[in-house]
Amino acid sequence: MSERIQTEADQKVATCLNEQRSFAVIAGAGSGKTSSLIDALNLVRINYGAELRINGQRVACITYTKRAVNVISTRLDFDDLFSISTLHSFLWGEIKTFTNDIRKVLRESRIPKLIVKAAEKDNGGNSKAARKAREKVAKLTEEAEKLDEVVVFRYDDSVYSSYSEGKLSHDDVIEIAGYLLINREVFRKAFGFRYPYIFVDEAQDTFPVVVEAFNIVTENSGLPVVGYFGDPWQQIFEQRAEDFRPPAGGETIEKTENFRCSESVITFLNAFRKDVEQYPAGKNKGRQGSVKITLVEAESPEAPRKRYSDLQIDRALQRMDQAVEAWGWQGRNDVIRLFLARQMIARRLGFTGINRLFTGSYASATSQEDYESGQHFLLKPIVTAIWPLIKANRNKDQRLVVDLLRTIGTAFDVRGKNQDRPLKEMVELSRQVVSELDELWTSGNVKNVFEYCQEKELIRISERLGEHLARVPRSEEYHEEAYGLEKGDWLCDEFFAMKTDELVAYCDFIQENTAYSTQHGVKGEEYSDVLVLFDDIEAAWNNYSFTKLLAPETSGDPTEGQFRRSKNLAYVCFSRAKENLRILFYTNNALSAKQELLQQKLFSEDDISVIT
Repeated sequence: MSERIQTEADQKVATCLNEQRSFAVIAGAGSGKTSSLIDALNLVRINYGAELRINGQRVACITYTKRAVNVISTRLDFDDLFSISTLHSFLWGEIKTFTNDIRKVLRESRIPKLIVKAAEKDNGGNSKAARKAREKVAKLTEEAEKLDEVVVFRYDDSVYSSYSEGKLSHDDVIEIAGYLLINREVFRKAFGFRYPYIFVDEAQDTFPVVVEAFNIVTENSGLPVVGYFGDPWQQIFEQRAEDFRPPAGGETIEKTENFRCSESVITFLNAFRKDVEQYPAGKNKGRQGSVKITLVEAESPEAPRKRYSDLQIDRALQRMDQAVEAWGWQGRNDVIRLFLARQMIARRLGFTGINRLFTGSYASATSQEDYESGQHFLLKPIVTAIWPLIKANRNKDQRLVVDLLRTIGTAFDVRGKNQDRPLKEMVELSRQVVSELDELWTSGNVKNVFEYCQEKELIRISERLGEHLARVPRSEEYHEEAYGLEKGDWLCDEFFAMKTDELVAYCDFIQENTAYSTQHGVKGEEYSDVLVLFDDIEAAWNNYSFTKLLAPETSGDPTEGQFRRSKNLAYVCFSRAKENLRILFYTNNALSAKQELLQQKLFSEDDISVIT
């Protein structure tokens, strides 16, 4: 194993691997979890790699993001002994050739469960929820009857399913793979032979059925061995395996070092989190840092749905600026600012209209989620193609303009309709069309921009976007009861009519070119100085309540779900800070909340300030 093994936790992992025992490493933030994972993989390569290669076997390493896949692959020199992949890609690779098995699981388990779940929302009435539930049951029943017509099943990293067309979603892949591993002994044994060692990174973010399946595969002594690396307190997504455990006979190992945070931040994390006590290790020993909190008296919301009005958001941001100035952080763009929701970010950066549209009455939960990730079918082509093209043109980067045009549409594709035209002519054409596009971006609306791109074949227009561009705009006055299932039409029409003014700010935010981020978006990251803003009113989410988490006597007790979600997300935010942490906490009674924080010994008197 690499010379990096130096901690007690790493030594225990090595012992488990030498004894062919499964394990779970509980590693707090900044503990060097990825390095421990790499060391474990290297140990397997050194001790068992030759034999595994002879047997045609591989070591599975499953992680949460494509970025993590690249990091781990690079540190292992892209050795093909290791199968390093995201969870969905890995599981799909294991099941995709088993067409008949997939069909059987869909018919026997997956679709029946979805029908039962949908039927639970049908109370027999004529409400929107009841009607949608009946429609979903009917659709699923019809799709189940057409499964025999499916020749091959497909998965394309989508959140949507169409079983009659053989299209599977994220959730389908997880459930089908889990079912096969748990219930099909032949499939389970073949899987265990292919992968004598299975390592799961960010185990808290995998799914309970996957942990159950892997534990069943490895439940007997000896090979295969499963090793989980994760932290229950960093589980911030719903319906994930927060309470992951190794199979019977496996060992649970705590990793208590913190190689990231300053001593002040570690002391605060230990006060906030009681189950694991970390200590400074490595280069952060002796690095003092600081942690301070400012309490702000929150205003009562004046806008509908118990939200701030625009003027109230402005005043809340002014309070933030006041606190930042008192900390001596004014004018600094290197401080990452973490918000729970996008309302204040949108106000500060200048995409309030877009935010209001995609979180308003025309937005479904799915469209809001896609907006927040930059994956909405209306926004993705702008973020990934149109704005980068215009930006390259404005920067006079003609090489980038041409490179983009070759990849984002068909007009300049080297295999497209213009492939036989001279290069000089194509370069001149690229200048012309992008210049015209830039003019439309400045003077026209979003629909004008899309229609020009469609006409000139500059980008690939999705079928869904193309259908909305082709239809006549809705002229009816929108009513939820009458048009709730079609509200996406009104969202599209309003977006098409917007000027492009706010899109640059939105693109910069989505592409992480600003000092602002959502709290969910920084998991796995680290920054020198961090400002965390907690404002339950601004967030307008009942799933979280930081006022009840941090000051329950002042604000009331949180529900069990609110407590779990809020403390996990707060811990993730706090632990991003390498040097200095600042918390801006909006509460209905700042002075009362201050006394609670002092009683809990989370802060000293000198570290708390109040803005009333």
